[in-house]
Amino acid sequence: MNALNVAVAGLGTVGRETVRLLRARRAELKERLGAELRLVAVADRAAAREARALGLPASVVRYGDPLEMARRAEADLFVELLGGLETPKRFATTVLGRGKALVTANKRLLAHAWPDVAGAARAGGARLAFEGSVAGGIPVLRALELSFSGDRVLGLDGIRNGTTTSLLSRGEEGASPADALAEAQALGFAEKDPSMDLSGQDAAQKLTVLAGLVTGGWLKPGSFPVAGIEPVTARDLSFARERLGMAARLVASLRFSGKPGAPAVSASVAPTLVPLGHPLAAVRRQYNALLVHTASAGDLMFYGRGAGAGPTASAVLADVFVLARDIRGGLPPAQSASRRLDLASPDHAVSPFYLRLEVLDRPGALARIADALADAGVSIAAIHQDKAVGGRSVPVMIVTHATPRGRFERARKRIMSLAAVKPSHCAMRMMA
Repeated sequence: MNALNVAVAGLGTVGRETVRLLRARRAELKERLGAELRLVAVADRAAAREARALGLPASVVRYGDPLEMARRAEADLFVELLGGLETPKRFATTVLGRGKALVTANKRLLAHAWPDVAGAARAGGARLAFEGSVAGGIPVLRALELSFSGDRVLGLDGIRNGTTTSLLSRGEEGASPADALAEAQALGFAEKDPSMDLSGQDAAQKLTVLAGLVTGGWLKPGSFPVAGIEPVTARDLSFARERLGMAARLVASLRFSGKPGAPAVSASVAPTLVPLGHPLAAVRRQYNALLVHTASAGDLMFYGRGAGAGPTASAVLADVFVLARDIRGGLPPAQSASRRLDLASPDHAVSPFYLRLEVLDRPGALARIADALADAGVSIAAIHQDKAVGGRSVPVMIVTHATPRGRFERARKRIMSLAAVKPSHCAMRMMA
């Protein structure tokens, strides 16, 4: 086999860069692989225009419909960079059903349609790779799949979203949320609509992919708690850094327990206060990081740019190379499992918590807040109240001792029902 044919669906920012890298590095890739990776087809709604802009030869077939390419293109490897869910799902299942290899960077597809995608891969005896779906150019998935095969992964703590990291770290430097977001969008690692990022849903989708890779199962989106950074204000950032020696980051966490063949998983995505000396506190701007806790090797951290056309296209091309190497070597496809995972209750997770309230200056208000915490079995470690001016509300910052999440949430719900407490508030777990 002197050549393997490649077809790319989706010529957006990442797709264009993937095609460019595939063509620019073809001589180097051929030397390393022992066979040419030949681009034979592209698909996009504006395929003709994009192909001209990329300078593609006439031998590269243009498809306006990616599903037509999935059904008809004579390619050994297909690359899905379409975005969205329904069309990518149909594209992926069609390609895999034909027994063809598929590379995707679509975290939404993997998070929400993993049983369909994995089932199609098993039925078609097809190969599947998705390194670019979770951390851009950081090779975390291949490390989890191969490098830790002789160890046991106990848990993961990750900063998986460059937009939120940029907003929080720039906020610590004094930038407003609007300015920090505009900067991130101008640099190309924040979406025009950042709601998926700010709400934590983007990180949650990546967390489901990571959980599946470690366990061989499927962590269904919406089955674990997810909170975003919208309630975090400049006051919270400055208080955390100056008074607590901590930095706020959106942290996606997994913990694994039980037997390796039947693991129980605890999962969450939430704004988290991290000690300034912790490696995750040093992650800033568009950078991502994944801290892996293992039984034998200890803690290891992966760090790098987690978004943008260059890092993601680099990961996509690496997947193409690995699958092409496996095809040439005649290696059997890895089996993709899709069994549902057992979820441990998030209410049992223990940590200290930070709670910032806006409290009206009324007699007994603080006492009622303290009573709500005590009644739920939550002990106060520290409390700070600014001086009230003119009977208006004042911020009250409370730090608790380590307590189960369920107790803290019961106390928070009762506190927010108090007449003296305004709806605006911020709650963050604190990492040891």
